[in-house]
Amino acid sequence: MKRIVLTIFVFLVVLTVPGIVRSQDGTGGTRSIFTLGAGSRAISMGGCFVAIGDDPSVIYYNPAALKLNPYPAIMGNHIQLFSGFADASYDFIGLAWPTLSLGAFGLGLMNVGTGGIREFDSYSVETGEISYRETQMILSYAFDLPWQKFGRFSLGTSVKILNQRIGDYSDTGTGLDIGLLYHQDMVEGLVFGCNIQDIVGAETKLVTIPDKVDRTIMIGVGYNKRFENGSSMNLSVQMDMPERDDNDLRFGAEYNYREYISFRAGFDSESVTAGVGFTWNRYSGDYGFFSREEAGSSHPFSVQARIGDSLEDKKRIEEERRLKDEERRIAEIFASRVAEHIKVAQSNIDDEEFEGALDELKIALEYDPESKRAAEMMSSVESRIVEIQAEKTRTAEKSLLINQHFSLGLRYYSENEYILSRAQWKIVLEMDPDNNDAADYLARTEGKLEEQITQHKTAAGGYESRGRLAAALGEWNIVRMIDPSNSEAIAATERISTRMEELGRNYKAANRRLQTIESFENALKAFSEGRYDDSANLLEEVLRRQPDHEEARDLLNRIRRRMTPLTEEQKEEVRQLYIQGMRHFTQKDYLQAIAVWNRIIEIDPDNESVRRNIEEAQQRIDKLK
Repeated sequence: MKRIVLTIFVFLVVLTVPGIVRSQDGTGGTRSIFTLGAGSRAISMGGCFVAIGDDPSVIYYNPAALKLNPYPAIMGNHIQLFSGFADASYDFIGLAWPTLSLGAFGLGLMNVGTGGIREFDSYSVETGEISYRETQMILSYAFDLPWQKFGRFSLGTSVKILNQRIGDYSDTGTGLDIGLLYHQDMVEGLVFGCNIQDIVGAETKLVTIPDKVDRTIMIGVGYNKRFENGSSMNLSVQMDMPERDDNDLRFGAEYNYREYISFRAGFDSESVTAGVGFTWNRYSGDYGFFSREEAGSSHPFSVQARIGDSLEDKKRIEEERRLKDEERRIAEIFASRVAEHIKVAQSNIDDEEFEGALDELKIALEYDPESKRAAEMMSSVESRIVEIQAEKTRTAEKSLLINQHFSLGLRYYSENEYILSRAQWKIVLEMDPDNNDAADYLARTEGKLEEQITQHKTAAGGYESRGRLAAALGEWNIVRMIDPSNSEAIAATERISTRMEELGRNYKAANRRLQTIESFENALKAFSEGRYDDSANLLEEVLRRQPDHEEARDLLNRIRRRMTPLTEEQKEEVRQLYIQGMRHFTQKDYLQAIAVWNRIIEIDPDNESVRRNIEEAQQRIDKLK
């Protein structure tokens, strides 16, 4: 070999202080040249970063800590090494890229070197100067382990490609790090970290003697405390255990004031370290200080930039996208059902089955109250039904009266006012006994009223069996209001009245009850004639006499609602609750759907379509039992 290098790189020895002392024991040079670390923030905290690191420098300290990075970020770090070594520099650039589902990725490059090294030939004649460079490229990946019984475990690994170059000589070796991070559930903010650095050490050989980087185990614990004003504090302690060197005990502390300015201090097993950091928008700058008794002080400086949205922002965006997709699917389902019912309604119209078309269009409007086509078709069908009635009347005057009562009966039927609707159908049939449509609607209405009679009979029997005679009498009176000739109701009211008189009820109380019935019947008549003020006054009189008269209370509420219709806010609330209930219904969460739809009943008790939906949901629940 024509040339030999006589000068050993003093700055490299200085970098691995206390390597000067340890080399006397035969352990110097066994650790990585990059033991100084990466990033001014971590260095100013004594290199105590294995458990609390949350910036791109963690690809050096603990690849598993990439999972602590909330933002994609890039960092650059430069150190002019120690006093008296103006040509010696130490640089790091790193990228951290967390993802929602694929783990976190990291990429870094570390470089240390100097120039001005004197070279001599075999005759000790100086031939010039050469340079030394050592470069390490790091590719890291971290992910959460699926086993999370006692907390969250994150595992990370780094593949390192190390290149050494002295003058014309160079070689490359490959190393491997494995890191672990543990977020326990018992103490908030307490995290444990471990990194087996160079578990597979990079080996290089520049001339004849190979150089292999020994393993170093880094174990640490960190604690993060967040304050209500937006500030936070980090504390950490770490032990570095080289394979053939003395252990290093490190400490670090950091206080962040509202993410604007940070103050740091630490101990790196050799001396006290310190630093300060500033953050503005997506950018931050960090300054650090450390020193060595043998080599003087150094001032690392880093800059960092966030280059994307945080994981929380990405989760929020993903959730918003999911909700929009769900709303779109629900809208598509509603649109499909509306189209289906409109199609059936059109088929009924073509077959002149206008009653069936009316029911189909009512359902379509329940799904989409804003459907112009359904509303126009419904208006057309109602008009056609009225027109058909007009065609079936014999005289103009009679036709007008029949049309008016039929239209009114149709409106009451659509609004579920069956007693008022029945009265209108009877009036129509009195004027036109051959009116099959009125007879058909009357039969439908009677069927609805029969269902109510059955319900009230059952309730009356239950009350009477439990001795609640007043409540039972109220139920039988409702039956008599619906069907005045109902013999069972007449006999029951007489029987109960007799029993109540036997229990001390006097004639005045019985007469008051009869007056209540009469007042309620008069109120019902006034309501059917559209005299809502008179009907309301009579109903208030009924409730003063009999506060538990539910039918009177219900009718009074209907009058008040009719005199004071739902506000636009209430209509919008009903619509939103209806959509919310349908979302639960389509997801087969029937109990929740019923709970939401019952809130609509509280706002609009006459909403028959919602009641049918509740009945259907309850039937599906019963089938699942």
